[in-house]
Amino acid sequence: MADHERFARVATVLSRSFGRISRDAARSGDVTPQQADTLLVIAERGAMSTSAIAEVLGIDPSTASRNLAGLENPSDRDRKGGFITRRKDTEDGRQTDIRLTPRGRRTVDAITESNEKLFGAVLERLPKNDRVKFFDMLDQVAKALG
Repeated sequence: MADHERFARVATVLSRSFGRISRDAARSGDVTPQQADTLLVIAERGAMSTSAIAEVLGIDPSTASRNLAGLENPSDRDRKGGFITRRKDTEDGRQTDIRLTPRGRRTVDAITESNEKLFGAVLERLPKNDRVKFFDMLDQVAKALG
């Protein structure tokens, strides 16, 4: 099997598996996986615009807006929402920044804790002697992906 074929096969399995783990972690925060990704990006990068969030997540701005609407406003049916707030940028009044609320921060903390536990279980299955090499290779793959 050629290197590119082997890499494609392994990358597909990893992508699917990482997605499953991330979906499981999102459930710990009472949000959809897409909303969890959005919250994690805001927590990592700080206040952001809708277009910046869309760019980082690689999604259409209208999709980002729908995700944000669900995170911002509680629905009458399930009382979810209140994870983010929007504020006008102090330097550019045309710009609206999205920030986490205390509920959003707690949700990010729950998702992060769940991610660490779920991915930690995977890490424990790897030989300790190979972990540094493994992390170095993952860093190289992450850089290659941009």
